[in-house]
Amino acid sequence: MKTASYNFSLNRNAVRLLKEKVIPHAQALDVGVIKLANGSTVLDMGINFPGGWLAGKYFVEVGLGGLGQLSFGKMQLKNYMVPSVRVQVTYPAVAEMAAHVAYWKIRYKGQNVVISGPIRSITGTDIFARAVDYRDTAAGEAVALLQTTELPDEGLADYLAKEAGILPENLYILAAKTATIVGAIQVCARNVEQTLPTLYDRGFPMEYVVQANAVAPVVSVVDDEEIAYGRVNDCLIYGQETNVFVRCSDEEIIRMLKDIPFSKNEDVYGTQFQELFALCNKDWAQVPRDWDAPCKVNFYNLVTGNTFSTGKIGYEVLEKSFLGN
Repeated sequence: MKTASYNFSLNRNAVRLLKEKVIPHAQALDVGVIKLANGSTVLDMGINFPGGWLAGKYFVEVGLGGLGQLSFGKMQLKNYMVPSVRVQVTYPAVAEMAAHVAYWKIRYKGQNVVISGPIRSITGTDIFARAVDYRDTAAGEAVALLQTTELPDEGLADYLAKEAGILPENLYILAAKTATIVGAIQVCARNVEQTLPTLYDRGFPMEYVVQANAVAPVVSVVDDEEIAYGRVNDCLIYGQETNVFVRCSDEEIIRMLKDIPFSKNEDVYGTQFQELFALCNKDWAQVPRDWDAPCKVNFYNLVTGNTFSTGKIGYEVLEKSFLGN
């Protein structure tokens, strides 16, 4: 991999967003700001505080280290117009692989905890963070994101701060459960986030990726965490469409087209994710890697001018998730 030179800090960008857009406007955003005894700041964006659409937007943009923008739109589904999220990412390999991807797995108090966010660009502890040569080691501040039903405590904050090599008072943790508006938005906005690791798994060099954007529907929110978890993942594996702008040979794209989308799993395609997750004992560690695959991906080769597409939108499954069986 060629060595690139970066003069930006994902963590400083994320902290600036929090200090300018979120913390001063916490009441208007309907989120909570909690100072732990060790000085770490916890942003409750969907656990004891409900959050909302704008809070969800900031949750995503903070997770991208300030290199991505989220906007809201709509998607036609049968006789209904349902909400959607569009994510546009600059330096997508860095923003997604080093920050946004939820893949830093730790064991805390007998539970598996998955960390995403710019803090991963400091620690570089997982395979996808190490897929790019960006390291934010001089930031002095760190931001972590959690999809959880419980607020992070001081012990977890101490652990994360130590791993990042920063003082606890310079750590910010954003938390939201799935069964909230913020939770639904932040999962459905993991459209580009789902695509790039899939490409990396297939040996596609991340430095080939120039720009990326994607759209996904946002499922109706439900209070039940298990149902919500299944529905938002349906939005990804059956509803998202990602555009990736690359510089490489056409052959690099063609060789992996059939092996990218979730539809390649012919034995389970068409099954709602809640049912698939149950087959895995509701343990993400048991979910086959091939199931964590994008729905539809379009490649735009800036070198040759050719375009390639793979996958399809699963409208029937989305109708079940949105409209009921």
